[in-house]
Amino acid sequence: MVLATDSLQPSGLGEHMLTLAQSMSGRFDAVIAAGESEGGQGLLKSAAEAGLRVKAFEPYALQPFKTWLTQYADLLHVHAGIGWEGHDLTRIGKAAGLPVVRTEHLPYLLTSPVQQAEYRACLLSVDRVITVSRAAYDSFTSRHGVDSFALVLNGIEPKVSRGKRKDIRSSLGIAEDAQMVLTVARFTPQKGYRSLLEAVPKVLAQVPRSRFVWVGEGPEFPELGTEVREADLADAVTLLGHRADVPDLLSAADLVVLPSLFEGLPLVLLEAMAAGVPVVATRIGGSVEAVGEAHPFLAQPANADDLAAAIVAALSDPVAARIAAEAGRQRFDRTFKASRMAAETADLYSSLLPTPSSQPQVRSA
Repeated sequence: MVLATDSLQPSGLGEHMLTLAQSMSGRFDAVIAAGESEGGQGLLKSAAEAGLRVKAFEPYALQPFKTWLTQYADLLHVHAGIGWEGHDLTRIGKAAGLPVVRTEHLPYLLTSPVQQAEYRACLLSVDRVITVSRAAYDSFTSRHGVDSFALVLNGIEPKVSRGKRKDIRSSLGIAEDAQMVLTVARFTPQKGYRSLLEAVPKVLAQVPRSRFVWVGEGPEFPELGTEVREADLADAVTLLGHRADVPDLLSAADLVVLPSLFEGLPLVLLEAMAAGVPVVATRIGGSVEAVGEAHPFLAQPANADDLAAAIVAALSDPVAARIAAEAGRQRFDRTFKASRMAAETADLYSSLLPTPSSQPQVRSA
């Protein structure tokens, strides 16, 4: 099986691909393929370090990759971060004579008639389209019908923290009696950092010992750093950039906040739930699907007042926060484990292969 993406920044999408490939190792042998962008090369490096086989391709000259697929692959699984990604990969997979699966990691977002037409054409080369949440499934099937679409909820394999909470907080300059509010997300408009920045002073007015830690990369990072300083919030907000020790940061956090405007099914919420950390999220499809409709700490997207109120509620009521965190841990165990995601995906693969009872492997290049 070849899991491929041409996304320029396959962050959460890339983590999903790695988890899926590793979790299916008992049934299928997977290769991770990515374009020769900085983000794609980062994904291939992570895959190789995880012991997976990798394949780089040139996104604007795909004929060599098509030839390689024809010789070595049994199935191509394209991963798209947004609806206009992955079309060329999808077409060359079908031209190579392979079953083609495509995962949409976000809900349907296309507004341009040209992009919508291109997506309809892309579907002609796809055997199945996987969506990662019920909300995303509904957003696609309401436009394109249900025949080509399947729902496989995201899942993760939790990573264990190897650090000590006190040491981690000390390294961040956060006192033991402070309340650490962690956000892990790319610095893009989608993730809602500006609503969070507007909410910070409102939270500090009621919970003055709260400290905000923002982790991630992206185009808004420099600008938001400047805005934090200009708002005189540098003592309360720390921007860390990319970190490889997110499990350690989760273990040090009192609360995780994800203020997104839209999501597929966000992995960071699953990571927080698995770690037993309370969560504040926005009331959008994929996030609510992760934490559950009854979750007590939800805010309207792009609403700083509502977001601040939810954060204050979680920080001010530790008993309610612990109850919500335990409910989240149990919900994760029931629904969002990587083993379940991998089994459902492997079953879908088998349904598309010539001999479903067999377990084909990618042939050695």
